[in-house]
Amino acid sequence: METVEVFGQYKVYIDSGVLKNLDKIVDLTKFSKVVVITDEKIPNNHLGQFERIIVPSGEGYKNIETVRIIWKKLLDLRADRKSLVINLGGGVIGDMGGFAAGTFMRGLKFLQVPTTLLAAVDASVGGKVGIDFEGVKNLIGSFNQPIGVIVDVDTFQSLPDREFVSGFGEIIKHGIIADANYFKEVTSKKPRDFSKEELIGIIKKSCQIKAEIISSDEKESGSRKLLNFGHTIGHAIESDSLSSDQPLLHGEAVSIGMMAEAVISQQVGYISQEGVLKIKNALENAGLPTDYKIKDQKRIIELLSRDKKSEAGSVNWTLIKDIGEAIINQPVSEDKIIPALQFIAG
Repeated sequence: METVEVFGQYKVYIDSGVLKNLDKIVDLTKFSKVVVITDEKIPNNHLGQFERIIVPSGEGYKNIETVRIIWKKLLDLRADRKSLVINLGGGVIGDMGGFAAGTFMRGLKFLQVPTTLLAAVDASVGGKVGIDFEGVKNLIGSFNQPIGVIVDVDTFQSLPDREFVSGFGEIIKHGIIADANYFKEVTSKKPRDFSKEELIGIIKKSCQIKAEIISSDEKESGSRKLLNFGHTIGHAIESDSLSSDQPLLHGEAVSIGMMAEAVISQQVGYISQEGVLKIKNALENAGLPTDYKIKDQKRIIELLSRDKKSEAGSVNWTLIKDIGEAIINQPVSEDKIIPALQFIAG
């Protein structure tokens, strides 16, 4: 079993079949009750021995109305302050379940059990929990650390290819912002061509990169902003896509966002055109999108101005100097943003 320590507070456990040994990793006898929050698409054979709160699946349900349902069901199940919540599912469940647990009775302990590759390398690590509000992704939330993260790679076997490939959006991002050799490694094959053992190693390395970045900056006042590369434009187009009949997956939106923000990085004098094309080719070879049909450019600009990372109406961007090296708190004028939006629009 591979492990990664986060903040010196808890560990990420990564292996095949690790969920079968849950009671050997977490002392469940310490808790008065164990409640699993999951969605309607998760098989019942995962942690089926515990009481479950089942919510609708999808980003469109990551809102205060669904949280109210979770709170009500926790109350009906007589959960108390010594209860444990297990968030079993993708990033939506991890974000929303962590937020619901952290606010019920002023905070229940919770365990993250991601069942998507994307959640395993992103949402489950670092303690960001929250919900979408008024069309803005993750606008309401807090920093609330789990007691642990358990990644069972066997749960990824049934993922549709699109969901699995989406996880590589964040994996490739980790290479772009922090480790050129890792970027080369994770783009050396198609996502589904990596063996189970290689995948375990990739998840461990991505979690290590994230843990190292956030170790001295839990609440995103400094170095943690490196992880925002691709997310400023990515969140805007992801929010925009929610009103369409084919909403983007998070990893897909981050891929398109990275493409746009790589173009911005080039325009302000950082990464070379060759580097931008290298990123574009890597994302496309992985099966990730690099373009997005923008119907209303003004709406995208408006969503950017409402981004939770903005200060005094201005967004501090994370840009890249080269593959493996990112830089935070960069001002970007609108005349640099428009050409990047035009680039991804094709």
